[in-house]
Amino acid sequence: MEHSIGTPTNATPHAPLDPPPAATQARAERQARADWLITELSRLAAQAEDPNDRVRFRRTADSLTRLATAFRP
Repeated sequence: MEHSIGTPTNATPHAPLDPPPAATQARAERQARADWLITELSRLAAQAEDPNDRVRFRRTADSLTRLATAFRP
């Protein structure tokens, strides 16, 4: 697209911005915590004697999995 004087509106293309290293590290740490929690809830569900606890742990792990997946880049 050009301005009325004939110069391009975006004469210099910009490279995509990478997230700062701290943001990348924070995202990786959050993902690691979510993965650990999902694993732990699944383990608790497998070891639960009460069927209601088993279902509650599995549902919580499933919900956390969906939430973690939604926030992945």
